[in-house]
Amino acid sequence: MIEKMIRWELGRLFRNRKFKIAFTLQLLVILLIIPLFGSYVRALEEGGFFNLSIGGKGYLPIGISSEKNSLTDIISENKRFDILWLNKEKGLELLGNGRISAFLIIDKDFEEKIRSYRSSAVELYINTENPKGVSAYSELNSILLGFRDGAIEARVRDLSITEPTIQLVSQTPSSNSQIQQTQNVQNTAQEQTPVNPTNISDRPSNFQEQIERTRQSFEDERGGYIVLLVLLLPLFLSGGMLIDLLISEKERRTGEMLLALPIKREKIFYSKFISIMSIIIFQLLFWITALYFFGRITNPLVLLPLTITAILLLSITGFIGVYSKNYKDSALIVTVTFILLFFLLFGTSTLYVAGLKEVAAISPLSLVIAIENGTYSLKESAISMLPSLGFSIGLIYLSTVLYRKDEFYFGPRPSISDLIFEFAGKIQLKGKAYSAYLIALIFGFIAIFISIIFEIFFGIIALYFSESIFAILMLWAIIEELSKSIGVFSAAKYYPLKWHEGMLAGMTSGFGFAMLENIIFTIFTLNIFPDYAVRVFIMRTFLSGGIHIVSTGIIGVGIAERKYIIPAFLIGILVHFAYNIKVLEGAL
Repeated sequence: MIEKMIRWELGRLFRNRKFKIAFTLQLLVILLIIPLFGSYVRALEEGGFFNLSIGGKGYLPIGISSEKNSLTDIISENKRFDILWLNKEKGLELLGNGRISAFLIIDKDFEEKIRSYRSSAVELYINTENPKGVSAYSELNSILLGFRDGAIEARVRDLSITEPTIQLVSQTPSSNSQIQQTQNVQNTAQEQTPVNPTNISDRPSNFQEQIERTRQSFEDERGGYIVLLVLLLPLFLSGGMLIDLLISEKERRTGEMLLALPIKREKIFYSKFISIMSIIIFQLLFWITALYFFGRITNPLVLLPLTITAILLLSITGFIGVYSKNYKDSALIVTVTFILLFFLLFGTSTLYVAGLKEVAAISPLSLVIAIENGTYSLKESAISMLPSLGFSIGLIYLSTVLYRKDEFYFGPRPSISDLIFEFAGKIQLKGKAYSAYLIALIFGFIAIFISIIFEIFFGIIALYFSESIFAILMLWAIIEELSKSIGVFSAAKYYPLKWHEGMLAGMTSGFGFAMLENIIFTIFTLNIFPDYAVRVFIMRTFLSGGIHIVSTGIIGVGIAERKYIIPAFLIGILVHFAYNIKVLEGAL
């Protein structure tokens, strides 16, 4: 029966004139993007730079003390740099007062040395108190390392010597920094990156190869990143079709005949889900085949993580379609959800390109880059796909549960808190219901995701306008306590809480928040610092977890006894903030 439903849904879609026009336009867009994408990659191969640092043209002001040479020419090609040509004293002065984000000192006879097989050095200074310093360091360090490697290869080739083994020291500013103490500059971290561009001969071909070697440092994993940008297009082009199917039936009341069929309602939902999924897979196959034919994709296995991403996208839109009562109701939810999902997926993928592969592995899109680069493993594949797949299955199950309820089709539609209240009332322990505490616990789980979103958003703003870490820690404490208090407010909506019951509800919400937060931290620690995973888990369970429980318990008393709500919030936030400060100072 479900096979007939799928064929019927697909036939209904392709008989619709609007859908046929939209589907044709999507294929035309894909066909148009392919030559544009090819032209863009060719531009990279011919010398264009591609980088992922924040900011636009002239975003990073840097100073250079040197005569113009081949290295400064390459640096000048990066449009994010606003270059000032300065002497050493003036450059260090501007670096100290924050006018420039980095300062390079290059030997005056740099060009002569690299052409005569001699070593030269480049001094790179950054100001660790300038937020742009890290971005400038990352950009310049990539260029310097690429230039050095190209010069070494040129010497090996021209002199026919054995290629030396080069061991690179940690390139992060914090690990290799020394404090430069002078009259004019204070608290300025000194990065001395010894560039050993041992030789470039006078022949133009060798010199050009050195420059191309530098450019190629931008085209390894970042080429996979560009492929990723293009491959996501079919997903977001077709992601809203499932919502259209579900909501159009509600508004036109055409779904009543489907509900009257002798078939389970969840199978109706599955038929819609599978029909849209088959269209997306067709588009992905068309897209991947075309890119593979043009030589822009080397491994068709990228279809697997993209399919997982498509399932994730459809499970979210399916849940929104079932829960929403009309297009107007779903428009804002879909827009916000797509924006958050886009930034989540690409944010983790950017971390992969930046070198934090263990952290970024949780995103299925990071696996696309790994497959393109040939660096994927079974463990990385499982970490990338299983969380998204598990979350998708959970959302699909919730969607089918809601789709079986008449009120989500005929109305009135219950709120999310009403649904949680209904769920909590069904769970009893020895004949006694603990609904208020279960509501608080569930919202404690939800609060972790709410706080992460707002902490990232407001944290970036706070970091831009204020360089104080204390302001950011206070901001995070406020966001987390407000997020956790939602559970207590929701419990108090359905049950009159006494002060001790409000305290227990708050402690329960804090416990749910802390438990899920510890799981997330432990997963990341296992990937980054596996030797410290147990220690981090124990410390966060008894210290961080205890603080979350205590601070939200105090707030719960204020919510139950409304006259104390403001003092309770202030005390709870201050307790949380004090703990953050102690952790920062290394006391805990």
